[in-house]
Amino acid sequence: MKTKLVLLVWSVMIISCSQKGLNEQEFQEQNQRSDSLSLQLNSPELKAVNKELVEDPNNAELYNKRAKVYLSLKQQQEALNDAKLAIKIDSTVAGYYLTMVDAYFMMNNTRSAKETLLAMERKFPDNEVAFLKLGELYYLVKQYQEAINYINKSLRIDESQARAYHLKGNVYLEIGDTGKATSSFQTAIEQDNAYVDAYYDLGRLYGLKKNPLALDYYANVLKINPSHEQTLYARAKFFQDLGKFDDAIREYKSATTRISNCDQCYYNLGAIYLEVKKDYRPALEAFSKAIELNPNYLEAYFARGFTYSRMNDVPSARADYNMCLKLQPNYELAIEGLNNLN
Repeated sequence: MKTKLVLLVWSVMIISCSQKGLNEQEFQEQNQRSDSLSLQLNSPELKAVNKELVEDPNNAELYNKRAKVYLSLKQQQEALNDAKLAIKIDSTVAGYYLTMVDAYFMMNNTRSAKETLLAMERKFPDNEVAFLKLGELYYLVKQYQEAINYINKSLRIDESQARAYHLKGNVYLEIGDTGKATSSFQTAIEQDNAYVDAYYDLGRLYGLKKNPLALDYYANVLKINPSHEQTLYARAKFFQDLGKFDDAIREYKSATTRISNCDQCYYNLGAIYLEVKKDYRPALEAFSKAIELNPNYLEAYFARGFTYSRMNDVPSARADYNMCLKLQPNYELAIEGLNNLN
């Protein structure tokens, strides 16, 4: 209770101050760290904003700008420090608090993110972004009704937010209401017809039902982003699930040329060659490629061992089964495979 009270008091204090400058020591300490990091990270963006701050050291917007650069460089603590400095200079700008919240999210500090957003709710009651971020936070901690409540608050302020409908769709997916999830994703697309994630999620939903509409939604994703890796894989998997194995092979082969390190693509290719085509040589090649990409791929070792056993290559099969047991002692399928070799 004491910790919660301290956080709440801090939130009230940070919101109550406004239009204060930084003292020389604060500026020098922060600027020296930033100059050092700009060299260490080799970031021209960071170097440029540092130069601006030397010329205008009490510009709150510049600290917020640098905080966002830090976030892009995954320097969350430095981003948080700069966001706090921006707020110290001018506590009337909601965007500075939102930058701080983004830093907390990246640090997995959901408690501080929540406290800051709740303080914003009092200070900026018409800020739809704060409400949406609260909805996202409650979604992440699986408090789904609270998530829906805050998303709806955000939409009452601005009903055109595609991201809000997409987030609501994900909440409905989590609670198993695929009908409302589908409707929410479709509304997201109505608000923004280039919203890739909504097209992809609709493809996934229809794909689970083995409905060919999935391919239409995947096609829309690839029109917008031809390199969307999840969709390239999902298209191939959809054909595999439908039993259209030649199409699946074509799509997996295409995907492997466009997705970096798609071990799952090669594993699925191997499974089709092994179980459907009974073509063991390409199956071996596919499983071996999956293992090359992921040396701890337990299932790929087993599948390759099983393929070797089908080819009567007992030493190679035994080696792969034994590798399975190194990765997972008492792996039953490998034990059974070894017993069948004797």
